[in-house]
Amino acid sequence: MSVYRDPRSGYFTLDFRFQGRRIFRRTRLKTAREARQAEAQLKTDLARHGAGLESARKIAFQEFVEREYLPWVRATHPGSPRTAGRRDVALRAPARFFTGWMMDAFDGGAIEDFKRWRLSQTSPKTGRRIGPATVNRELDALRHMFGLAERKGLVKANPTRGVGLLREPDPPMRVVSAEEERRYLAAAGTRLRAVATLMLETGMRPEEIFRARWEDVHLMDGYIHVPFGKTRAARRNIPLTPPATRVLAERLGKFGTRVFVFPSPRDPNRPMGTLQGPHNTALRRARVAAFRLYDLRHTFATRAAESGMDLPTLAKTLGHSKLNMVLRYAHPTPEHQVRAMAKLHDYSAELRDQSQQNSQRQNGGLN
Repeated sequence: MSVYRDPRSGYFTLDFRFQGRRIFRRTRLKTAREARQAEAQLKTDLARHGAGLESARKIAFQEFVEREYLPWVRATHPGSPRTAGRRDVALRAPARFFTGWMMDAFDGGAIEDFKRWRLSQTSPKTGRRIGPATVNRELDALRHMFGLAERKGLVKANPTRGVGLLREPDPPMRVVSAEEERRYLAAAGTRLRAVATLMLETGMRPEEIFRARWEDVHLMDGYIHVPFGKTRAARRNIPLTPPATRVLAERLGKFGTRVFVFPSPRDPNRPMGTLQGPHNTALRRARVAAFRLYDLRHTFATRAAESGMDLPTLAKTLGHSKLNMVLRYAHPTPEHQVRAMAKLHDYSAELRDQSQQNSQRQNGGLN
């Protein structure tokens, strides 16, 4: 069989003969259909350029990115145009470093050299040194790009394999107070206010709200379905609170059941992309200390934990598969800690009183 699944890795392997020579290629493909397509493409390339496996097709790094990789990303993520945009931006620094490089010239050492060089660079916008998070996003884009090149037979092996990511500091998280929330929502435009309210009431990620379709909104049953995500836990049903229900009902009454709950202002058949501009404007008008739109999700998690929601339920609502992820999002305020300690004191005092009363009754019975 020329296409088969490796029982240890779960990925498919291509193994066939071409002009009397065995062609063996491990892939990162998980379906037989993709593996057969990759096999057909590899056979076409070999037939066109000769049977030399090491150099079946010569192509420059930048040419492969622009002509093959980015078009492939756009074709495979039609509902998320920002994905190709992020990959494009992440590959600009590697393109500068690897100017003139051919795809078959890469190895792990070259990627390590890029990593060291990139950490020595400064941002032209901020003047600060490039941080680990930026370098990791670029390494991730390179890993994804070389994965496609490997499947096409342009590299013998993905050169990023074995190259470790940099340790990133935990991102700053902020919890918005009730007063800040009131002033921020009062200063926000209609669309931003609706998105912010949904985040505060459901804990959804901004992108989950932007990409929400009306077919996944179930007002009568009181929940919204998130059908996508990196993990199975991210694909979930989220109960709707009365404020969240009102926001969705208002949008339904004003705009009807178009494809997306929040369509792009330029193209109603595409989801909204960002609210960074309106968000910054609302912060300035409300005179609220800066926070990220994503921090409204942290605010939801903190309030849910403070209200007594158990961690498994909170993890399921947020779309996390592990409880330790929830601990990064829930940030009890000092006031809540004081109240919690007061409750603990009262509870402990009650237990002591009950113990003393039981002891007195027992002693009285003995007397």
